[in-house]
Amino acid sequence: MSLIGRRAKREVVDVPEPRRPDQSLARLLHVRKQRLGRLERERNEARQQWRAARTALRERKEAWRQAVDAAHAFWQAARDGFLQMSTTSGDLRKAKAAYERMKEDAARVHLGWREQLGRCDAAQRTFFTALERVLAANRQQEKLGILNDELRQLAARNEE
Repeated sequence: MSLIGRRAKREVVDVPEPRRPDQSLARLLHVRKQRLGRLERERNEARQQWRAARTALRERKEAWRQAVDAAHAFWQAARDGFLQMSTTSGDLRKAKAAYERMKEDAARVHLGWREQLGRCDAAQRTFFTALERVLAANRQQEKLGILNDELRQLAARNEE
């Protein structure tokens, strides 16, 4: 046999294919960013609800103060009229009954204010819970971003 007619056996060269970069951290960052956006929206909504509750609370407190002041002024005027002898004792009893009704109305307004206070406190707790979630998500996002940057730098060093 001649060497010319014979083919040499070739060894298959094993060339590694370039590895695709791992995208799991990038996907996680994307999902966390979406979650952060949702948490920020929830925080903003909670802030708006808390502000609205505080506004309603101030309005109810002002209404209660006005009701108490009106009842007090009414009774003071009735007493002054009686002491100046411009009204009768029967008129004074009627005025006292009206004053008692006004005090009851003021007490109902105060009860409404207390209920609104409970709603305002609940809205405040909701807001601060949402704020804590946003801050925690921001910290986590920051950590993941730093980790991602370090992995990129490490991969760049390994390629060199």
